Amino acid sequence: MITKIRRSFSSIGFKIFLWFWLFALSSIIATRFISAQLAENSIILPAHPNDQKKLNRLANRIESKNITASELLQYRPKISHDAIIIKDIKSGEFTTDNNPFLNNLVSYLEINSFPAITSIQFPRSRITGPKNITLDNKPVALYLVVKGKSRHFNSFIMQLPNWLKLAIPIAVSSLLAWLLARTLSKPILAIRRAATDIGNGQLDARIKNADKRKDELGSLATSFNTMADKLSLNLTANQRLLADVSHELRSPMTRLQLAVGLAQQSINKPELQKKHLARCELEVTRLNEMISDVLSLSRLENTFQKINLQTVHLDELLTDICQDCQYIADEKHILITMNNFLSLDLLADQNLLSSAFSNVIINAIKYSPKNSEVIISMHRLIDKQQNSISIIISDNGTGVPQSTIEKLFQPFYRVDEARDRNSGGTGLGLAIAQQAVLAHNGKISAKNKDSGGLSVKITLPLT
Repeated sequence: MITKIRRSFSSIGFKIFLWFWLFALSSIIATRFISAQLAENSIILPAHPNDQKKLNRLANRIESKNITASELLQYRPKISHDAIIIKDIKSGEFTTDNNPFLNNLVSYLEINSFPAITSIQFPRSRITGPKNITLDNKPVALYLVVKGKSRHFNSFIMQLPNWLKLAIPIAVSSLLAWLLARTLSKPILAIRRAATDIGNGQLDARIKNADKRKDELGSLATSFNTMADKLSLNLTANQRLLADVSHELRSPMTRLQLAVGLAQQSINKPELQKKHLARCELEVTRLNEMISDVLSLSRLENTFQKINLQTVHLDELLTDICQDCQYIADEKHILITMNNFLSLDLLADQNLLSSAFSNVIINAIKYSPKNSEVIISMHRLIDKQQNSISIIISDNGTGVPQSTIEKLFQPFYRVDEARDRNSGGTGLGLAIAQQAVLAHNGKISAKNKDSGGLSVKITLPLT
């Protein structure tokens, strides 16, 4: 229990609360002290017109009807919100109807005098006077007191005890400081909980409503979610890749093991043994190719990897790749045709782009029939929204079922009808191409041509 309390007191939320509360409290106390020194309980104003009219009418009535002081004081309390204070000019004595409310006002008039009719505003009342008249054959000063019709908040505060006056700002500042500290520390605590959950293996842990805050803490929470997404993507991709590799390695390893066993049994049969050893060499080559592709895909799926950007002449790069791939295409008498090649430069990683284009073109060659054509064309798109270049690689093969197009870029995926393991591929070519394109903030997609065959479109931003 003590440890938990100490931890609460040492938390950033409590520290923020304490510092803001002390600052607010100090400001309130200092402001209260200064205002108490400068503030006055009364404000002297010009004579209030209505009060002055009432006072003149009252004076005229007293002088015309010879009303005595006792009659005047007995009559006045019947009139709501009004009261009379009478001052004997010679003796300086004050006479009222003994209303306790007037005691503080009489005390004020005892130490203050006014040569002309003036209004003095108090928190709960207003005095207008003096009006000099003759009452009971004596010169007197007549004051009219008008009580406030409602109890104002300021006057209510002034009537409170001193300890309560101090307790109210302390309570209000404590509440505001606590709310401020909670507002600032809540996203920090949410980030800590999410980080702890991710550390415990809960890769789907995220900070909820991170985009609702528009301040630095909201940006921090959004950045944390982005980091968690990339981390989860990397770990998920690595786990999936590991599972796929484990599955895919079984077949060549099984065939290799079988070929080695048959070669051992054919020691006395050189020709048969040579055939089995050739099979071993083929399976080893396939394993080496698969491992190389797996390493390439693993590096590309690592979203934290930095790419080496440099100026690339796109038309020259594609021309060199097409010439290299033509050697592979010649085995099937396939012609690689380059259409509408534009002289363009873009900022990119040349090795990654070469890998992407080569894999797509080689894939098109593998699944094209003999004596056919692979067409590569470029199209530039310029509008208000984007400035990009599209490279389209089309073959004349059998195409793929429409339902499987979105799966073409998954690692180790092959279409049963046309892209089986007899083609010799690892099923990683298009997956590697996709990751290379995504690393350049580009897009890659595939679709079946109306005339037959598959068309792969790679779009890259130019700016």
